[in-house]
Amino acid sequence: MPTKTNTITENGSSPASNVAEPSAPDYEVAIIGAGLSGLGMGAALLRAGIEDFVIFERADDVGGTWRDNTYPGIGVDIPTFAYQFSYELKPDWSSVFAKGSEVKSYIDEYVVKYGVQPHIKLGSEVMSRTWDEQAHVWRLRVNDEDVTARFVVSAIGAFIDPKPVEIQGLDDFTGKVIHSARWDHDYDLAGKRVAIVGTGASAVQIVPKIAREVAQLDVYQRTAIWVSPKFDPEIPEWIKQLFRRVPLTQRITRAFAGAIVEFILVFLVVHYRRAPFLSRWIEGYNKRWIKKSVRDPELRRKLTPDYGMGCKRPSVSNSYLRTFNRENVALVTDAIERVTSDGIGTVDGTERPVDAIVLATGFRLASDPENFRRTPVRGRDGFDLATHYAENRLKSYEGVSMPNLPNHFMIFGPYGWTGASWHVLVQTASRHITRVIEESMRRGATAVEVKQEATERFFEFVEKRTSKSLWFSSNCATANSYYFDHHGDVPFLRPTSGRQAERASRSFSLDDYSYRALSNQAPPESNEAETQPAELMQAAD
Repeated sequence: MPTKTNTITENGSSPASNVAEPSAPDYEVAIIGAGLSGLGMGAALLRAGIEDFVIFERADDVGGTWRDNTYPGIGVDIPTFAYQFSYELKPDWSSVFAKGSEVKSYIDEYVVKYGVQPHIKLGSEVMSRTWDEQAHVWRLRVNDEDVTARFVVSAIGAFIDPKPVEIQGLDDFTGKVIHSARWDHDYDLAGKRVAIVGTGASAVQIVPKIAREVAQLDVYQRTAIWVSPKFDPEIPEWIKQLFRRVPLTQRITRAFAGAIVEFILVFLVVHYRRAPFLSRWIEGYNKRWIKKSVRDPELRRKLTPDYGMGCKRPSVSNSYLRTFNRENVALVTDAIERVTSDGIGTVDGTERPVDAIVLATGFRLASDPENFRRTPVRGRDGFDLATHYAENRLKSYEGVSMPNLPNHFMIFGPYGWTGASWHVLVQTASRHITRVIEESMRRGATAVEVKQEATERFFEFVEKRTSKSLWFSSNCATANSYYFDHHGDVPFLRPTSGRQAERASRSFSLDDYSYRALSNQAPPESNEAETQPAELMQAAD
């Protein structure tokens, strides 16, 4: 691994002088994470002719979410046609909702096809990022080595690490504990008494799979989840052949599938006050699905959410609800008081013995300050990202950049998730980032930073739209949704269509950034033709 180019003291200055001589960093661009975000960013840089970059991945393989999550039943929860890059459409998905192994294969093939593989360094965890104002570089601590990069792109995803589980007595349990994202395939659940804690998207997929083989399954539910029926037939060979021979048909199918998902997850939520009857109709449809699937009226009541659909991410399944009809499956809605050495006790005084506990309790989100206490990010003038996230409302410019973090970008920043699938976000953010890096190079700048005014303007834009959404109606009060942060905001989702976000990534004003050079490098004049203000406040679909 390259060593750092300059020796810097703790205060960020060169021991020889207060102004560092311009020198080439180890890499022009360092990307953190080799999931879909980092790989898509790498491919975007290569398309732009930027080859001096590295992708640091802490694990021993690429794939991010699809590498880590291998639990029974793992698969996409939106139609596969929408869950792929627009420029890399796979014609032979096996079914409408692909299994996790297929998505992982798609990623592995993508890495090779788009030439990203030589730039990846596996087993390389970025432990800290520190901006050196004297040299205009980022100083990264990677494992136990120091590396410099002119630009940094954080591609760590939306869900960083499993959320710490705060259940009293869990460490005293003598049976097996498995987290959904760290599945132990060597442990056989067959014939065991199993408890699964959580009823989110992962549990919806796990529960029907393991219920068939375990002796007893207790499902501990804090908040019910909206579940819709899943149209998941196998894709016939003639359609696969059509996709291969007439690629336009696959592009149309992707657009159609994406539009349906975005209509449900974005449009109905953002425009709730304009058309509440649409949301109520879908909720009524799902209530009828619950009634059709679950025989016992009391069970139906417990499995029916008391919040609006869209307050938290819904799921799809043909078998989850029906699983509760099985004699060996019990839904537990009483709060867990403690875990004992051989079971789980609830506040009503009941203790249920189990051999294994499955934790489907979610993840730390990208905006959780604790992520950046463990791996700190320190920018200009003492800026610390963990402290900033803890003490201030989350803001960004287009979900990509933040003031006080020069030469630093995020594939998924505050108000970043847009469109029907993660791929839309990656393509939109990587286009934005590439444009800024190219402009910085064109101007001869060594530091580029988004302006505070531009950040505030974008925040006012998203705040105005979210204030009229379902999220800030009384319908979400009981949702316990990870969409909401500790400030009471909803910085997880961008309240626009994917099309609006895509347009913005192509047309935002490059002058919304400031450009600086080291003392002996003067940036050229800006190109007015390329930096006309974007119409951010135009109709956002």
